[in-house]
Amino acid sequence: MKRAFFILAALLFALTACEVESPYSGFRAHFVFDATIHPYNQAKSPGQFICVRKGANIGQYRLFDALGNETKVNIPQIQLQQSPFHYGLGGLIIGTPMAMDGNMWAFDWACPNCEKASSRLNIDRNLGHGICPDCGVKFDLNSGGIAIEGKSRPMWQYRIFGPDNSLVIQN
Repeated sequence: MKRAFFILAALLFALTACEVESPYSGFRAHFVFDATIHPYNQAKSPGQFICVRKGANIGQYRLFDALGNETKVNIPQIQLQQSPFHYGLGGLIIGTPMAMDGNMWAFDWACPNCEKASSRLNIDRNLGHGICPDCGVKFDLNSGGIAIEGKSRPMWQYRIFGPDNSLVIQN
C-alpha cells in the first residue's frame, strides 16, 4: 500500500513538473495594421521594433516608430464598430528579431515581472533590449523576450498572423 502511494505521488509530481507555461499573454489584445505602410513597415526590418499603446482619446492610439518618434493615430469609426482595438496590459511591441526566421513577433510592452500597465519597458532600439524602469530587469527582444539581466519570466507574447501584409495581433 505504501509503495502504491509513493508511485502515485511520484507520478503526480512528474506530471506537474513537466507543465510548460504558455508564452502567450492572458491580457486582451486585438490590433490590425498594414505592414506595407510607414511607420508599420519598419517592424518588418530585422532588429526593428515599433510600439503601440492606447491614446488619450477614444478611437485613438499612440504609435512609436523604430526611432522612438511618436505619432497619434485616429482609428476610423467603421473599424472601431467592427472590431475595437485592445493593447494588452501596457501596449504592444511589434517587430522582427535579428537573425531569426524573418517572422514578426508581438510582445506586451508591460514588464512581466512587475505586472503593471505603468511598468512599460524602456526600449533600447540600437540593441533590441527592453529595460523595466521599476525593477531593472532587461529583456532581449531579439531572443523571444527572455530576461538577460535580472530574474523574470520571458515577456508576454501575442499571436501575429494574417494574409500577405495585412496583419492582426491578438490572443
